[in-house]
Amino acid sequence: MKLKVNVGLVCGNSDDWERVQAKDWNTPPKTPDWQLVQSAFANARLAESLGYDGVWAAEHFGTPYGQSPNPLQALAYFAGCTEHISLGTMLVIVPWWNPVRLAHQIAFLDIMSNGRYTTIGLGRGVAKSEFDSLGVPREESTQRLIETLDILELAFTQSRFSYDGEIFKIPETSLRPAPVSTDLFDRLYGGSATGPTLELISRRGLKPLLIGNKPLAEAAKDVQKVNTIRQEMGFAPCQPRNLMFTYCAPTRDAAKEAVDWLNRANIDVMNAYGLNDPANFQGVKGYETYAARLGNATATASPEELRRRLTGNDGAGEKKAMPAYDQSNFLIGTPDQLIERIDQAQKASSFTEITLITPFGNMPYDKARASIELFAKEVLPAAHEIDADLHEAALPESEVAA
Repeated sequence: MKLKVNVGLVCGNSDDWERVQAKDWNTPPKTPDWQLVQSAFANARLAESLGYDGVWAAEHFGTPYGQSPNPLQALAYFAGCTEHISLGTMLVIVPWWNPVRLAHQIAFLDIMSNGRYTTIGLGRGVAKSEFDSLGVPREESTQRLIETLDILELAFTQSRFSYDGEIFKIPETSLRPAPVSTDLFDRLYGGSATGPTLELISRRGLKPLLIGNKPLAEAAKDVQKVNTIRQEMGFAPCQPRNLMFTYCAPTRDAAKEAVDWLNRANIDVMNAYGLNDPANFQGVKGYETYAARLGNATATASPEELRRRLTGNDGAGEKKAMPAYDQSNFLIGTPDQLIERIDQAQKASSFTEITLITPFGNMPYDKARASIELFAKEVLPAAHEIDADLHEAALPESEVAA
């Protein structure tokens, strides 16, 4: 199996955070959201003609971050304007969906794309503002994920099904129209930032989607953990798929532009998810790991120190990329550097596909387009020759020890 490379549909209005945090609702954004969304779609439309393998979409709304409120709707657009490339979600946030509606929309996209929705990435969600705006209690997110996975399995494997859960009560019904593909449940991938969620999705048979929030060395250990759990459950070992922040530049000096964009990308995440305030997670069932991690990180930090951590400024005027996104998840540099890094990263975590996150932070869309085009010309042919093998380090612990 050779490595596949996808283009991420990346929307967002990073430069608008200052206005939003000041609650200046009477002043419009300097750049209208719609212009940035249309630019994101224009860049992603390049994927098929440039030889990429797929287009993936995320789910975020209500803030300057992400701005893709329905990834299935976005992918339906690409199903219609492409012929061959695959489609993927990074991620559908399960607690925000009625599970029967979600099952039907997945099946409908499968029909519209003639089976090309091959990476059904699912997640539990983090941001308080997104949960609150939908009236969905974050405390229910884990139970909603559990029950939705139950319902999706029933919907994708039985002609008639019903369900009686703590949250969802579903009378006998059918998935109509029925999908083209018969293996939709096997296409499910789970994104996770915490150990409990990783274990939950692994025991249900979902494969891991590495979302760039951990160093690849740590992510590789997660893959081994997943495969150890899968062995206990009677499942075969699996391989992950991975998201990587990408800027392909013609020279090393040009690649240095990415430092400021990375810093802004980390600030975007902190703002959108509320990671700069542990109070956003304290006492919230299912988010104890976030509360503990953020509490330890910020309890003794002064406002000045916290700002330094969030901006990546070392106090001497030099800006550095923040540690929230580890450098091992970056594809930033010249084509030769990127080819080497992709090969090293695949050997570290055994992924079969990567999705390029371009742009990130406040990278201009014309820079992102140039990066996508240069990557396609100089990197993609070599990346397609990389063997996407399952390496020993990703095997269950018992097999490695043997």
